[in-house]
Amino acid sequence: MITPPSTESQTKDQSAIAIEDGFEIALHAFWDKNRSLVLLVCVAALLAVIGREGWQYYVAQHEQNVRDDYAKVADRPEQLATFAGANPDHALAGVAYLRLADSKYAAADFHAAADNYKKAAVSLKNPVLLGRAKVGAAMSLFYTGDKSGGEAALKAIGTDTTLAKSARLEADFHLATLALEAGNAAEVSRLVAETSKIDAGSVWSQRTTALLSIRSE
Repeated sequence: MITPPSTESQTKDQSAIAIEDGFEIALHAFWDKNRSLVLLVCVAALLAVIGREGWQYYVAQHEQNVRDDYAKVADRPEQLATFAGANPDHALAGVAYLRLADSKYAAADFHAAADNYKKAAVSLKNPVLLGRAKVGAAMSLFYTGDKSGGEAALKAIGTDTTLAKSARLEADFHLATLALEAGNAAEVSRLVAETSKIDAGSVWSQRTTALLSIRSE
């Protein structure tokens, strides 16, 4: 014998149907009223995704193009300045200026070397390469005849803890050499102690310490 549904069950079923009908009506009403806005939001979201992916592709492609261009001129000092000028905001521009400065320094063209070392320092972020550029600029300045400017630059490097230790140690070595030439034994000793404090085992520290024996001769 099948028991007919109770009045309470029928009431619940009717209520559920009524709720579903009401929701569908409300949903249709919302869609009719806001159809354009919803479509606009969906289109905007799609365009944002496409734009982001497109930008990431462009950045990656641009980066690869810059690297390819640098590889073509890496061994051609006469083209390094052109590459750096065309990519002033790229890290490789700093590397290009650094290599160009090194070649000018080796050729004893210290004015050009100083200029390119300074340009390299603007673009370089790596502490080691940045330190090299700053020391190169200071020494180039010194050899152009501006000894006070070069010495001041070396002192600034020696106390700049944001730079690599190698740069600070090299700067102190050059300063100690200048102090030795000037007969300033106290300054030589101070710089020897300073380099030992920074890194006693480094080549630059050992070279600075060796100046003490020269002083005593």
